[in-house]
Amino acid sequence: MIQLASIFAKPLLGKLGVSDEARERFVALQKAVTGETGTAWIPLSRPSATLDFSTHRQMASDIHNTGEIGPEKEPVTWKEFVWTSDQTIKDCVLHKISWRFYENGLICLEVCGSKDAVGLDGSDLIGHRLELRDDTGFLIGIWAAAFLIVKDTERRSFQTSTEDDHKLLKLHFGKLAEQQTGIAFRI
Repeated sequence: MIQLASIFAKPLLGKLGVSDEARERFVALQKAVTGETGTAWIPLSRPSATLDFSTHRQMASDIHNTGEIGPEKEPVTWKEFVWTSDQTIKDCVLHKISWRFYENGLICLEVCGSKDAVGLDGSDLIGHRLELRDDTGFLIGIWAAAFLIVKDTERRSFQTSTEDDHKLLKLHFGKLAEQQTGIAFRI
């Protein structure tokens, strides 16, 4: 499994004034998601345990895109699910969330978020959890990722990707529902 594509994760934790309590939350989250406690602490993955977040908003996606990319002889089909409505969770706002699934197993996530300057917390983890279903409602899999956001951050985009050889996704790729349910969360 490819870890979170954040070269800056380790240096940023030390330089952003992240409290010991926050560091413990990051380690606990990583352990829940991957079973490991390395430095890339929030990977995009299918969680191996239920994430413990009490502040969240569940919404259906409002845009569905599909297309092809790559050489004309062997293009790769992709399907994208987008949430464009602001999702406010305490002092954090997720402005846009976009999940893109490629037929070859590549999965990409973009989250655009902000955190106001008034809250007491110096930083939070913001993230998104997707319950991917086919057009019959069958649950294919659940993916999640989270990103560190610091106090007084205006709109900032975060991105990660992974490759997942999930057999159910391969079997049901052509029949993914056009609307998906996602949970924006703050830890």
